[in-house]
Amino acid sequence: MKKKEDVKKCPKCGSLNVEVTRTWNLVSPLPDKAGRITITVMGVFKCKDCNYTWKGVVSKLKVGGGVEVEGKGEVLKEEETRPPKEIVLDLDEILREEDEE
Repeated sequence: MKKKEDVKKCPKCGSLNVEVTRTWNLVSPLPDKAGRITITVMGVFKCKDCNYTWKGVVSKLKVGGGVEVEGKGEVLKEEETRPPKEIVLDLDEILREEDEE
């Protein structure tokens, strides 16, 4: 398995003097098995030493049932669970209303 390279390091000169010049969000169309949606923040990186630019992942967020950042497993905000809404229908009452009309 290939080791993940540090995106914030210039691939041309190896400098760590890098800035993010532009960012945008990618939202996954399908949730994971826990029901969370992954939002990937992409960006254009620019090396201040050699002026080389490249695109890469700035961060990843998993939203839904709490927020997880960058796959660390740490939940930042726990959403409150609310009881499901219960709808009760009385068939006799519905049939009586239909007969009256």
